[in-house]
Amino acid sequence: MTERAPPTVGFRPVVETDFPLMNAWLAQAHVRTFFQKEPITLAEVAAKYGPRVRGEVPTHCHLALDEAGRPFGYLQGYRNLDWPDWAAEIDVDGGLSIDLYIGEPDHVGGGYGRAMLGAYVRDIAFPLYPDEARCYIAHAHENIAALACSRAVGFRDLGDFVEDGVDMRLLLLERG
Repeated sequence: MTERAPPTVGFRPVVETDFPLMNAWLAQAHVRTFFQKEPITLAEVAAKYGPRVRGEVPTHCHLALDEAGRPFGYLQGYRNLDWPDWAAEIDVDGGLSIDLYIGEPDHVGGGYGRAMLGAYVRDIAFPLYPDEARCYIAHAHENIAALACSRAVGFRDLGDFVEDGVDMRLLLLERG
């Protein structure tokens, strides 16, 4: 059996016209399990992500695009020190963090997670923050697939913390 080549992914910034798509993704069962536990309306998506998209808060938001140019996932990156409560929660004094999910159910389990995370760190996150040498990502302990994905990209386990009552694992990838 021949091993399949990893998917090729691209990225583009999120724009406000993407909010209906994101709202649909955030309602997907696989996204609700770990990323968006409570139902969210389109108005709430616009209120939450609008300031990010408009550059009013220091978070960069992107959609991952598959080989055909179709959006399939969401990613955001930010400097930890721009969010002091988060930096304190994960006990870091710098670096950047990434949050992500695959929105399209047919893209789950096909290598898209590894492809999008690896490419995002390399092509988007580290270039956006050239003075940062450390990239962090956190997953719930129960999110075995996400933990495996991040480890496959090269993230290494750092430790545990609790976020909103959920046991989380913090992982680190260093530049270079």
